[in-house]
Amino acid sequence: MSNLLQLCVSGLSLGTIYALIALGFVVIYRASTVFNFAHGEFLSFGAFCMVSLCAAGLPWGISLATAMVLTGALGAAVERVVLRPMIGRPVFVTIIVTIFVGAILRSAIFIAWGPQTRGMPTPWDPLTTFEVAGASLLANSVAAVAAGACALAAFFALVRRTKLGVAMRATASDQETALALGVPVGRVFAATWFLAGLFAALAGVFLGMFPRSVDTNLGFVALRAFPAVIVGGLDSAWGTVLAGVLLGVLEVLCQGYVNPHLGEFGKNLHAVFPYVVMILFLIVRPHGLFGTREVERV
Repeated sequence: MSNLLQLCVSGLSLGTIYALIALGFVVIYRASTVFNFAHGEFLSFGAFCMVSLCAAGLPWGISLATAMVLTGALGAAVERVVLRPMIGRPVFVTIIVTIFVGAILRSAIFIAWGPQTRGMPTPWDPLTTFEVAGASLLANSVAAVAAGACALAAFFALVRRTKLGVAMRATASDQETALALGVPVGRVFAATWFLAGLFAALAGVFLGMFPRSVDTNLGFVALRAFPAVIVGGLDSAWGTVLAGVLLGVLEVLCQGYVNPHLGEFGKNLHAVFPYVVMILFLIVRPHGLFGTREVERV
């Protein structure tokens, strides 16, 4: 029982990180119908900024806030300089552009920080654990769940209770109508990319904590979170968050209970398990758990 609790908390930690990453994909897609395949590089950028800021002597909390703002600013800059001129172009064009942007950012991160693996600083001992019902829970995992829950709650409060949130929902519903009604669609685009950058940086920081580390391959975790977007529904923020948490828990449980019984075949089965779930959803329910079913009249 204690082992199950320990795995569930680890899964919740991973799932919360997946939810933050997947939510970044969704807020951008809902506002501008762009799949941002450079999102993983935002995650890496935020994590490396955090490492450098802490190394420069800034307090951990200030370093985290600064890294998140810098990553958000990077996202807004990419939208303004690279993506906004692509408005009206076919979807595959913007996809290729974001892949190209991701390659440039990955190279820039490699040049700026090098190939060395770095540990993510924490304000507590990274080996600190809590004993709950006989299970040893890492403080890093508990902190990741708490921070992710606060960030997600703040996002949904912003969407429901602020003018920016109303503008974001209006733009997601119909860009042309929103523009005609006076909604500053360009600013909404910038705001959504900024928010996506904030979420990516927060996810990158907690993903890089012990027992993991920060390196130039950290951004590829964003691709492991992408199935949550499909499972939850491309246009459903709530669905994406729920799917991210569920996939994280299922992945860790698969690693703990299924992999050991499959020998060499099960060595990395947990890593592909989210994609297996995604493929099943694409076959059975392609619009996801809470996505909008598209109906075309012919």
